[in-house]
Amino acid sequence: MLIQFSVENYRSIKKEQTLSLVRSTSDEMADNYFAANAPATPDLLKSAVIYGANASGKSNVIKALDSMISIIADSFNKKPDYSIGTTPFLFDSDSQKQPTIYDISLVVDLVNEQGDLQKTRVDYGFVVDQDRVYEEWLSVYPKGREQNWFSREYNEEISDYEWKMSDYFKGEKSSWRNQTRADQLFLSTAVHLNSEQIKPIYRALTERIPIIRTDRISDKMAKEFCKKSEKDKSIIIALLRSAGIELNDIVFEKPKLNLAGIPENLPTVIRNQLMHDIQKDFVSQYETFFVYYDNEGNEQKINLREESDGTQKLFEFAGLILVVLKNGDTLVIDELNKSLHPDLVRFLVKLFNSPVNQNNAQLIFTTHETSVLRKNLLRRDQVWFCEKDNNRATNLYPLTDFRPHKNREDIEEYYLHGKYGAKPIIQEFTPPEFFWEE
Repeated sequence: MLIQFSVENYRSIKKEQTLSLVRSTSDEMADNYFAANAPATPDLLKSAVIYGANASGKSNVIKALDSMISIIADSFNKKPDYSIGTTPFLFDSDSQKQPTIYDISLVVDLVNEQGDLQKTRVDYGFVVDQDRVYEEWLSVYPKGREQNWFSREYNEEISDYEWKMSDYFKGEKSSWRNQTRADQLFLSTAVHLNSEQIKPIYRALTERIPIIRTDRISDKMAKEFCKKSEKDKSIIIALLRSAGIELNDIVFEKPKLNLAGIPENLPTVIRNQLMHDIQKDFVSQYETFFVYYDNEGNEQKINLREESDGTQKLFEFAGLILVVLKNGDTLVIDELNKSLHPDLVRFLVKLFNSPVNQNNAQLIFTTHETSVLRKNLLRRDQVWFCEKDNNRATNLYPLTDFRPHKNREDIEEYYLHGKYGAKPIIQEFTPPEFFWEE
């Protein structure tokens, strides 16, 4: 469960920007938030949306979170001569010389002193450039008070790190510290060298926050969900039917493929491998059929590839959404509206904000689709905006900064009319005269 994420000096983000999923004091739409049940942790929101004009930087907020997770996941196996993989703010020469700061707070199930799993607030962050980790810290709050398990800070004067290790943090700390290079994260090193204590934190960061930054994803997860059992398939079908796709069944048939065109004079090993790869790819592309009943009750099969882009996308996301809901993960999607009808976008948002979401999974997404702003779908503290200032730096700010009245103010209409900013500034375009010359 994500509490908040902050980043500073990353791509179009210059000053620190924070996306928070902490519930405000308003008690509107009780289904849209939940009790975190972790000490020192407030109620959290089930979803959040970020609006902004093209090139406003809303995607960079998502990229920054993706960057942080990738650095954590890749750190231990990173080769010494490879860069860490962060990008500072581009439009300021001083910023380009400074490191990027990542900071995240989340709720993780950790083993307490009694040996039981307990929901615990965790704060983790680091400061890096392409070549070095300058700072890194990890704090947990098992009893409501901060326990700083470890921290490190690079001291330029002595060209080495100053470390702090808590007695609450167990294991071969000295050995793990000595095996952590300057371009590696201590958290990642300790986990890979068998720190069972912080392994749940590492997994929460690298496995429990799936981020989708592409319009389409593989439908492998949805297919595996369907093939697992008839019960699981029925859940996928029920989800698709709830979204307005009136299918009756999903079946998988191995399509016939003519491989006669592959040259016979190829070496046997290469030819067999080539045939295997082609067949595997072809089957994965064309094996799925949606079954509909016609007016006489006869089955009519339509290959999934012949369905609309929106139907295909919804099937691709169905497996991921169900896994996220079951696990209580945090799903992050950049431009959720692509290829989806506005009603489907609202359907998915409502799904996360409904009592159906029993394990308090979270959905964070960017979109241009303003129908999400209509009443009875999102709380005011679930809506965020991105806008660039005069220095081309991204500012991320919540709707609550404007204190809109929850009953009298039409948020969608006000946004479309520019009251909250975060909209493109359209100007008249007139081509120069030479454009019209031969």
